[in-house]
Amino acid sequence: MSRIREAVAQVRRLPSVRGAVVLTNDGLVAAAELDAEQNSEVIAGLASYLLMTTNRSLGEGSLGRCAQLTVHATNGKAVFVDVGDSFLVVLFDQFAEIGPAQMGIEAAAAVIRSASHMA
Repeated sequence: MSRIREAVAQVRRLPSVRGAVVLTNDGLVAAAELDAEQNSEVIAGLASYLLMTTNRSLGEGSLGRCAQLTVHATNGKAVFVDVGDSFLVVLFDQFAEIGPAQMGIEAAAAVIRSASHMA
C-alpha cells in the first residue's frame, strides 16, 4: 500500500470521520476511503469547484492560496487541506466535532506532502 493510501486509511479511522479522499488539483481521485453511500466522483467535482473558486477569490484579494478550508453544511462537514499538488478532503457528519481529528489530519497531510515530493 502506498504511503498516500496508508495516510488516507489512517484519517478514515479517526473519530467521527466518514470519509477521506486525496484529489489532484484538476479533480482526479488519487486515493479514497469512503462510506458506501459516498461517491468519490461527486466529492471530487464538488471539491474541485470549491477549491478553484476559493483560490481564485483569495488570489483576487491578494491573500494567496487556500491552505485549509472547512465547510459546515446541513448534512455534514468537510475539511480541505492543501498538500501541494493535491488536496486532502476529510468528511464528517453534521454533528461531529472536528477538533479531536485535527492532529491526525495534519499528520496525514504531512505524510502526503512528503510522499508527493518523492514521487
